[in-house]
Amino acid sequence: MRTRTLLLCVAAVLYAGQARAIPAFARRYNLPCSQCHDPIPRLTAFGEMFASRGFQLAEGDTTGAASLGDPLLLIQQNLPLALRFDAYVRAQGGASVRSDFQTPVAMKLLSGGPVTPNVTYYVYLLLAEDGHTGPIEDAWVLFRRPMGVPADFAIGQFQVADPLWKRELRITLENYAMLSQRLGSGAASLSYDRGVLASVEPVPGGSAALMVVNGNGIGPAEAGDFDGDSPKAAAFTYTQTIGPLRAGLIAYRGTQRLVPTGTTATVRNRTTMIGPALTLSAGAVEFNAQWLWRRDTNPTFLSFGARTIETSGGFVEALWWPGGRGGRTLVTALYNGIASDLAGADYETATLNLSWLYARNLRLAGEFTWDMVAEEPRLALGVVTAF
Repeated sequence: MRTRTLLLCVAAVLYAGQARAIPAFARRYNLPCSQCHDPIPRLTAFGEMFASRGFQLAEGDTTGAASLGDPLLLIQQNLPLALRFDAYVRAQGGASVRSDFQTPVAMKLLSGGPVTPNVTYYVYLLLAEDGHTGPIEDAWVLFRRPMGVPADFAIGQFQVADPLWKRELRITLENYAMLSQRLGSGAASLSYDRGVLASVEPVPGGSAALMVVNGNGIGPAEAGDFDGDSPKAAAFTYTQTIGPLRAGLIAYRGTQRLVPTGTTATVRNRTTMIGPALTLSAGAVEFNAQWLWRRDTNPTFLSFGARTIETSGGFVEALWWPGGRGGRTLVTALYNGIASDLAGADYETATLNLSWLYARNLRLAGEFTWDMVAEEPRLALGVVTAF
């Protein structure tokens, strides 16, 4: 009875609102989900533009918000909330098959919207992931061209690779492995981190972003500090769109210092990453590719016998809409490949995903992955929905 009452209360709150390419925005603007997604959670070109404007249809848009007679106040008239629910039945293994009901594998609470006409926020909390209460992942405030400065500034938690690839919006359950890989005892990756981001559009179709981050992910604070050392990491991305082609580049440089357990000496690892990205859209087909070269001077943080480790790899992805864009069916093929000097860090998979829209905000998916390192198959059948 308590569970049913809680669900009814949540549903009542969700009925009004708005948030990053989520159903709350559809309610705010009275637009169908297909305006921004094709299919969920993947963004359309319109959805990308909407997100880049701080979730506004036009500059300074205040739809759904009011000043209540105070020129220094802009408050949303309804609290914008939405939920995303991912559930899968999975099986893997060769001679010994292991099956599992991962229902749900993830459940997220999302919110976002304007704070002022040119300041917006976005946040999502993992209510559950792999059976545990999850942390806050995306959480940032975006200042759109403050005081006439021709740049946008964000502060908070975000993925370093977001200006190129939004991993959370991919179709496949299989990840873009190279973007989230951490080596040895280090925490440096192109996944979630805390920091600041500045972005500009220097030429038509071009976008540049500069980030300064802690360089150690989004783990809990220790002794009141999220970052236990003074060095920060810097990352830079640039993309240029010309017709159906988008070319990009990402570069990362950072240093992490640790005192290994049982020692008093500080050990340093310097991480460098750089690589090109490419997207080509042609009618009902799209190709995405990312290659990355990585160099770590001491990823295992050894006090003696440190060894430089080089890693390279990336992904290639192909998407096909058999009925054309906006249709109910999408076929996705994904290849991940990572080769590293560090033992156990190699990764190679090939994935095929078939998705069908039961409803615009409910996607059924079947996914097959062959793990070439473990030499075993993985199968997943599931549902992704947001409301």
